[in-house]
Amino acid sequence: MKNYLYLTLIILTFSCNKKTEELKTKIESTINNETIEDTDIVNLPTEENKMLKIHNDISNAMANMRNDSLLSVSSKQFTDSLIYLIKNNNNTLNYPFEKLQKENALKMATSEDKKLRVYSWDNNSGGSMRFFNQIYQFDANGNIMVNESLASNDSQAYFSKIYTVQNKNNESIYLVISNNILSSKYSVQHINAYKIGTENLQNAAVFKTKKETLSSISVEFDFFSVVDRPERPVELITLENNILKISLVDDKQNVTRKNLIYEWNGDVFIYKGIK
Repeated sequence: MKNYLYLTLIILTFSCNKKTEELKTKIESTINNETIEDTDIVNLPTEENKMLKIHNDISNAMANMRNDSLLSVSSKQFTDSLIYLIKNNNNTLNYPFEKLQKENALKMATSEDKKLRVYSWDNNSGGSMRFFNQIYQFDANGNIMVNESLASNDSQAYFSKIYTVQNKNNESIYLVISNNILSSKYSVQHINAYKIGTENLQNAAVFKTKKETLSSISVEFDFFSVVDRPERPVELITLENNILKISLVDDKQNVTRKNLIYEWNGDVFIYKGIK
């Protein structure tokens, strides 16, 4: 009888320890809102359809009989759902989100090597000045990292393109193009240079002007001076064959036909003049 009770006690102890370890593992896997279960089983097309439904609610709230209360609730739901989905599913880094992009619910750009992706979406809190939430998602030595930035006092920009150059150390330098809408008249286009560190996205000072070396350059312009151009957003900053062109604006912020020219030398973009 004693042997039987002793054996039963051992089995119960082993079972409790196993459940404790399972619980510990589950808790550890949910740190920073990341769960192994979500990564393994979530169906991204299904989740995208859910996001699309929320976007439809936003569109309905902005219709003829504008419903600000529903708009606020739906916009927050869209933001919370998208951030949670991306944070908890590493495979979103390669998912196209075609439906959300087609409906203009989400703007995103992905680097050629698929290691950096940027997402942006209008949070619907602005008027002629638009406010955009942002997510940076990147592969840091096999670890998928996510940084979000929500617009509040700063209206922030939406992303439109990522260029990539390689430096002499064979590091990728990512040139992210983004766009502020300050009013129906005034806008800003930016180029920001980054490189991926071991755990974070780092500013890369690669734009060498006459006086200093910068990690970003911005062009403030009057949108009506380029309104007839067909591309959207208008491309005032372009890179081709290692030549970076940045549109020159006059003292009234009208875009001219001239460009500031920078050339990539394997370390930095060197300013070459105006052409």
